[in-house]
Amino acid sequence: MVLALNVLKFNFKEDEKMETGRTKKGWMVLGLIFLMLFFFTGDAFSWQFGTHAYIADHIGRERGLDNINEIYGAIAPDLFNNLFDYPQYLNHLAYETHANFLKVWDSARGRLQPPLAYGFVSHGIADLRTHDQAGGYAIIKAAEILSRPLPPELAGPIEALKLNVPDERILIEMFHVVVENAVDILLKRNDDPFIGQKVASAAILRSHQLPILLVKAYASDFASTFGISPLEASKFIVSAEKEFRKSIIFYGQILMQDERTAIRLISEQTADAAVGYLGLYGIDLASLFENEEEIIDLIVALTNVAISICEHDYDDEIAATIHFVDHQLKVNGITY
Repeated sequence: MVLALNVLKFNFKEDEKMETGRTKKGWMVLGLIFLMLFFFTGDAFSWQFGTHAYIADHIGRERGLDNINEIYGAIAPDLFNNLFDYPQYLNHLAYETHANFLKVWDSARGRLQPPLAYGFVSHGIADLRTHDQAGGYAIIKAAEILSRPLPPELAGPIEALKLNVPDERILIEMFHVVVENAVDILLKRNDDPFIGQKVASAAILRSHQLPILLVKAYASDFASTFGISPLEASKFIVSAEKEFRKSIIFYGQILMQDERTAIRLISEQTADAAVGYLGLYGIDLASLFENEEEIIDLIVALTNVAISICEHDYDDEIAATIHFVDHQLKVNGITY
């Protein structure tokens, strides 16, 4: 499955002052970027939930529920990424939330919606930073995992994967999710021991306006694209967000655990996603292993390798991303 990403790019300016306001005019230019992306690419899915929450927590208003809604808004663009049972909807909706994130900002009204939209746009800008790099941090680290000598317990399973997954890019894009998981673990270990509580609290306390905002931004095009009624499109979006919200609460609870337990539980989630992802290519991941525990054990081991690879420079990448996102929000007049 391939996504052709048509991105509405920001006009990245370092010094020029730009007019503030809620209109696109004056702070955004249309730039056509065609990138052939697999579902798990660093461009479409550049950081894990904890990292997006951490970035939002460092750029937004540090005021009660506004901050909570900014954090959940920064996580929300990924809500359609695991719709493996609806691959046609997945393509469209994941494209919309990552390429056309400005629809959410332009749709936000009232008191409660702007903080959600502010966080939503921060996610999109963080992803655009990845577009400006050669592959992105997580993709580069994933390729490093594949290219370096691995311990015997990993070498065999990885070779089996290489034999059954003919395109190495698919493996890199799978492994980059493991890298993202590793960065979340490192952030919790070294930078914010309460990141799990923040993720879970943001999901629990997020404004009821979030699904309303998503419907305003995306339901009409969704309905017309697939020939369904606006009501059906709206119900699907609301239902998907409801299930996603539950998963984010659980993910936050995972990050609250001791590190060994957190790695295991995140690996269980990643194993499920990997099975669904490869299934889209007609590859039965489960058939390559004796049981599900072997898949999970492999991902746990890979996560520990990723932690060792990332622990010396992940903080520089996160700091640079925070600076980039904060700067672009300010110069492009995205405020409330």
